[in-house]
Amino acid sequence: MGIEVETEPIDPARLTALGWTSRSGLVTQHNIMENYRLTPRNTIVFGVRRLERGTAYPLPQKKPHPALVEELAEAFATRFPALSDVAIDRAWGGWIAITSSWLPLAGQIDDDVFYSIACNGHGLAQAPYVGSLIADLIVDGERHEDLEGLWTKEPRLPRPMMTGPLGLRTIWAVDRFNDLVNGSRRNARRGSVPVA
Repeated sequence: MGIEVETEPIDPARLTALGWTSRSGLVTQHNIMENYRLTPRNTIVFGVRRLERGTAYPLPQKKPHPALVEELAEAFATRFPALSDVAIDRAWGGWIAITSSWLPLAGQIDDDVFYSIACNGHGLAQAPYVGSLIADLIVDGERHEDLEGLWTKEPRLPRPMMTGPLGLRTIWAVDRFNDLVNGSRRNARRGSVPVA
């Protein structure tokens, strides 16, 4: 499940004081990456994926659990201590697809529905490229060779061992522990030491 949270509008002077001049999106370095980006409305949108597995089809509607929104707000305050008093304005979320290979899948349903799913993790960078290949396929009728490795007639993958509730909670707990021990707060302090 992917969850995004947005702050209330932030005074532009406070944003300038962060030194985040490029307005490029940021991600944290741990396995379950948090992402942060500035919006044109002077808010910060941030989020994370929470490991959870849908067990029935169709998938039920999902709303971010208040405890997870609070956890994200605490992470925001840790990453941006100067903005720790900024309130959360809203939160939203929904299901995301993740493949065991960490590569996206692409395919076609019927004559007029093309899809790409699971541009997850490092595959996120592939999403625009896969989309352009699908667009070319729709226009030209020819599937590019780079799309062949992702193309599937029926997206059936074996269930990985760790996708049960206990396995997913274990993965989440290990990542949170690693973030606590090796996390970005320590690295940020180390990176803030002036270099002579």
